[in-house]
Amino acid sequence: MRPELAQQVTPAMQQASDWYARWLSGEMDEKAKRAWQTWLEADEEHSRAWQQIERVQLYFGKVPGALALATLQAPPSAERRRLLKQLILLLMVSGSGYYAYREQPWRGMLADISTEVGERRQLTLEDGTLVHLNTDSAINVVYSNTDRIVELVRGEILVETAHENLRIYRPFSVVTKQGMATALGTRFSVREWQQQQRDYTKVSVFDGMVDVRALGRKQSPVRVNARESVVFSANQVYAKTKLKATEIAWVNGLIVVYAMRLQDFAAELSRYQSGVLRCNPAVANLQISGSFPLNDIPAILQTLEQTLPVKVERFTRFWTTLSPA
Repeated sequence: MRPELAQQVTPAMQQASDWYARWLSGEMDEKAKRAWQTWLEADEEHSRAWQQIERVQLYFGKVPGALALATLQAPPSAERRRLLKQLILLLMVSGSGYYAYREQPWRGMLADISTEVGERRQLTLEDGTLVHLNTDSAINVVYSNTDRIVELVRGEILVETAHENLRIYRPFSVVTKQGMATALGTRFSVREWQQQQRDYTKVSVFDGMVDVRALGRKQSPVRVNARESVVFSANQVYAKTKLKATEIAWVNGLIVVYAMRLQDFAAELSRYQSGVLRCNPAVANLQISGSFPLNDIPAILQTLEQTLPVKVERFTRFWTTLSPA
C-alpha cells in the first residue's frame, strides 16, 4: 500500500521532521546533538515519531540501509546532506514530515536545480522526463524504486512526463506547499499562485490527466483533464476552469495576453525582472493584448508607452511605476 498525504500530524511528528531539517542544515553542533538525544529519550511519542520517519525511508528505499544514528552524527558532508534532503522530500508524499519541513528557510538555498530572475532552463531527468523551469524557480528531485517525485520549492515548471519501460509502475508527482499533483501520462504545468496575499498552487493540464490532492483534503483526488486548470490551497481544491493555451508561452520566451488588465500584466511581467514594477491605480484597468519577448523587458515597457496612455517612471534601477501619461 502506497502512503498518502496525512490528514493529521501530531506535535511529536512535527518536532521529529524539524529535527531532520536541522540535521539537513549541517549546523548541528555537539550541544544541538545532545538536545536532540534528550528530546528523543524524553517521550515515547518522540521515539515513535522518529521511527515513523525511518519506516518511511525504508519504504521508499532511496537511502541505502537504515538511517542509523551514527550516520546522522557523522561530520557534515555533501553526500549526507543529499541523502537527508532526499529523505525529507520523500516524507512529503507520506505526509509525515512536510508540515514542518516546508517552512524551513534553507529549502530554496538547498534546491537541486534553480533559475535566477529572468532565466529559463530545460532539463531531462533520468527517466527521460522533460522539466522546464520558468524565471526564479527551484525544484528538488527524488527518484526511488517506487516513486518519481519533484518538489516545486518556488516559481513555475512545465513537465512532460516520460513513459517508462519498467515492470513496476512508478507514479510521477509534483509536490508543493499546498499538496500534490500526480501525472497520468501527461504534459502539465505547476505554479505558485497568489491572490489577496494568500498562497495557492495552480495546475494546468495540456495533455493527458492529472490527479490533484490538497494537503489537508480528506476526499479523493480531483481529476484534472486536458485543457483544464485548477487552483488549490492546503485545505481545498477549487472549481476547474478552462485552460488558456497561452499559459506556457514562456517556454518559448514569450508572454502572450489578450485583454489583460494592465495591473495584472505588470504583476506578470515583474516576475522576469529584478526590483519592483508597480502600476498606478489610475491606469490599472487599462487592457492590453499582444505577444511580447521576455528577453527584452525595456522594449516591452517602451511599447506600453507607445500604445497606451501611460508613462514609465523609473525612480531607481529597481523601482519602476506605470503612471498616467
